[in-house]
Amino acid sequence: MRYWLIICAASVIAVSCGSGSETVNQSVSATTAAPATTAAPATTAAPTTTAAPTTTAAPTTTAAPTTTAPAGPLGEVEILLEPNGAQETSVSSAGLWTMKVAGTSWAGPPVYVLICTATDVVILTRTGTSTCDFSNLKVGMPADGAFSLSFDLRVPEDGICIGAGDQAQAEAAGACISVGTPAS
Repeated sequence: MRYWLIICAASVIAVSCGSGSETVNQSVSATTAAPATTAAPATTAAPTTTAAPTTTAAPTTTAAPTTTAPAGPLGEVEILLEPNGAQETSVSSAGLWTMKVAGTSWAGPPVYVLICTATDVVILTRTGTSTCDFSNLKVGMPADGAFSLSFDLRVPEDGICIGAGDQAQAEAAGACISVGTPAS
C-alpha cells in the first residue's frame, strides 16, 4: 500500500515539475523503483516597494449648532373620559407629553384605554377601534365609576386620539389631541 502511495506521489511531482509541453510516458512495473525527482527551482524574493507618500488630512469644519430636545415630557395634558363622551384638546407642539387621564361615571371595571392613530373625533367615531393599538393598552379599574391613569405619549404633528371602552363594549369614549390650536 505504501508502495502505491509513493508511486502516485512521485507521478504527481513528475508531472507538475514538467514544462507542460512534454508528456511523461513512463511505465512503472511492480519491481522497479520510482524515478528520482528533482527539487523545485528556488524562487527569488519579491522586490521591496516603497510606501506611497503620505497626504495631509482635509481641514475640519465646525459642525452646525444642534438643538436638543428636552429629556422628559414637554408637559401634562388633562383628559376626561366619560362614557359616550368625546373631548378635543391641543398641545403647543409635537413631542412627548404626559397624559393625565381621568374617567368618571363608568359602570364598572375594567376600562381599556387605547392609543389610536385617528387624528380627530370624527375619524375616531367612524373607525372605532380599527385605528387603535391593542398591544399598548392601559387598563383603568374604576371604583365608584372613577379611575385615573398617567402615561407618556408622543404626539405627532398631525395629532393623535385616545379611545376607551369597557369589557362588555357597552360604554365607550374618546379624546383627541391636536397640535397648535384645538380642532373645532
